[in-house]
Amino acid sequence: MQLSLLLGLILGCALVVHVARYWRPFGFAASVGATILLVWAVQGATTETIDLFGVSFTLQPLARDYLLIGFALSGLLAIATSFGETRRTLGFLFWSWIAWLVALCVDGFVVGVFAWATGLAALVLAMEPRRAQRVGGAAYFLVLIIVASAMLLLGNRFIQLYPLTPDQVTLVDSAILFFTWGLGLLLAIVPFMLWLGPMADETPLPIIAMLLGLGQPIGFWLLYELIGQYPRLLEQSNLLTIFTYGGIGAIVIGGLLCAFERRAGRLMSFAALYALGFVLLDFSRGTLEGTAYGVIETFARALSLSVIAASIAIARTKSQRWLNALAILIFIFGALNLVGLVPGISLATRWNLLLELEATDRRLFFVVMLATVGVLIGTARFVMLWIETIANPPVSESDDSFTASPLAPRGIRQRLRAQVTRIVEQLTQRVPTPLQRTVRGIEQNWTTVFATMLLLLFGALVLWYGNTPNLWLQRTLETVEQLAFLR
Repeated sequence: MQLSLLLGLILGCALVVHVARYWRPFGFAASVGATILLVWAVQGATTETIDLFGVSFTLQPLARDYLLIGFALSGLLAIATSFGETRRTLGFLFWSWIAWLVALCVDGFVVGVFAWATGLAALVLAMEPRRAQRVGGAAYFLVLIIVASAMLLLGNRFIQLYPLTPDQVTLVDSAILFFTWGLGLLLAIVPFMLWLGPMADETPLPIIAMLLGLGQPIGFWLLYELIGQYPRLLEQSNLLTIFTYGGIGAIVIGGLLCAFERRAGRLMSFAALYALGFVLLDFSRGTLEGTAYGVIETFARALSLSVIAASIAIARTKSQRWLNALAILIFIFGALNLVGLVPGISLATRWNLLLELEATDRRLFFVVMLATVGVLIGTARFVMLWIETIANPPVSESDDSFTASPLAPRGIRQRLRAQVTRIVEQLTQRVPTPLQRTVRGIEQNWTTVFATMLLLLFGALVLWYGNTPNLWLQRTLETVEQLAFLR
């Protein structure tokens, strides 16, 4: 399948899911169908180079693997979202991939940055801060997207000018400075992570998982492609040293913030910051194995955040205690995989890095271990609060529900929806009471059954990921070897 057809398929799937979200069974079926279709399409996508308006587009093997995982996790998050009463963000789990596909395939840093930023900006629409009666986090993040994009483009321009004056090493230093600012803002690397908290307060958990787990790492892909074109970024700069300091800072600050956090969104964001630190440390090695381990850590981070977000989202929409208990168990699986304590490849990659830190600087080793304990403390506190909520369910409505004020002005869509609801209620009153009870029972039971199956699927994914280290390591090494600056 050509890239143009794949792009049109993503657009069609996003549109269908966005429309089908108004009725839960349709939203569920559309999410399942879109996930299967997109994963199948990426497997059959062509690797041939396509020229369009003087710009080349190629789907490289590592980008194909990333798309496979991205579509699979986005689809599973969409399925989890379809169980809830509020499904406004369902379509946005696919909309951003239209731009991100361009960012992953384009042979041009400028177009790639614009496409990456466009995909991130699309997620701002999914935050719907007005529903939470606040607009700070979404507006803050949107401004940072614009500023960071400008920084990246300025850094790219300095690199392009350097061959004209090879004696001016200042151009390379300036480029690294702007790249650090731009990527630091969008990746939330310490000390540029100030937008994580306000953003998490206004964003649904599946969107947080997609933004931090799947959207952010595209910045690494763009940077590595730029390094392949201009190897001087590694040869004549301290880029790898910046990765090292940023990684240590992200681990320490992320673990510290997790230890004192009890809100789901902020806990996910700070835990993602902690995991990002290990990705940066792996990339800072500048070797083939280090890059491969960094890619594996990136995939593990995306999987863990998706598992955490899906388990909490399902638990918030279901009142059955046994289903909430299963959701807690899957949540713990995801959290332990994020920390690197699940036996298998997660523990192997994390332990490999910890042994290297222990051999080079024991103080850093103990600091990283304390940060890991901080994440575990935050996870345990949240689980205890979750268990307490199950034992004593709140009387008020859940955080995901929102009822408009009766005095608030209604738009055309609200009036049309209210009219359709009124008609459906009038038709429902004519249906015999036993049939109504049967329909309600079927609707309640099928959502519970499929929610249980989805939670078990997420648990199986974590176990399968952890227990197939040779498969992941071999595949990652094969694809990383094709990166230009590692050849």
